Amino acid sequence: MLNLRRNKSRAFVAMVWSILVAAVPAMGSAQAAQSTQPPPKPGEVHIRVINALTNQPVTNERLNVALRDDQIGSVAMGTDKNGVILVDTKKASIMRILANMYADCRPRDELYTNYSVATILSTGITTGNLCSSASPVAKPGELILYEIPKTYLRQYPAPPVDSLPHHPN
Repeated sequence: MLNLRRNKSRAFVAMVWSILVAAVPAMGSAQAAQSTQPPPKPGEVHIRVINALTNQPVTNERLNVALRDDQIGSVAMGTDKNGVILVDTKKASIMRILANMYADCRPRDELYTNYSVATILSTGITTGNLCSSASPVAKPGELILYEIPKTYLRQYPAPPVDSLPHHPN
């Protein structure tokens, strides 16, 4: 009986070790996937757009990006296959971003925030995230934004009126 318990215990330990050994390369490749982006060049900001529900990159977003000080207007810029938009800030000191195709997860008071380009370049900024508990630390030169798909459809209590009353005259 004691040998049977000992064999079960050894089998359990062996199983746990095999799971851990299999998981370590997977965790390493996940970290490697995040670090495949080259570091930003001087004056270049990487805006990383992440789906707050899946924690995966948003690859089909077109953020409205506005740079201020040299009066560059808002421009729709698309994310790449890694969910990143590269922005050459030139002489701008302020950056503003607005979601376009997805719903923004920032708190309402942060939606129209002027983000300091100097702060983004020196320490990085992670925006607010009301949609999930994820809040990674941004690297210098990186602005992280969380979004979710727009799936909210209004439900009306009755269908729209198809005929309106008309005045006889």
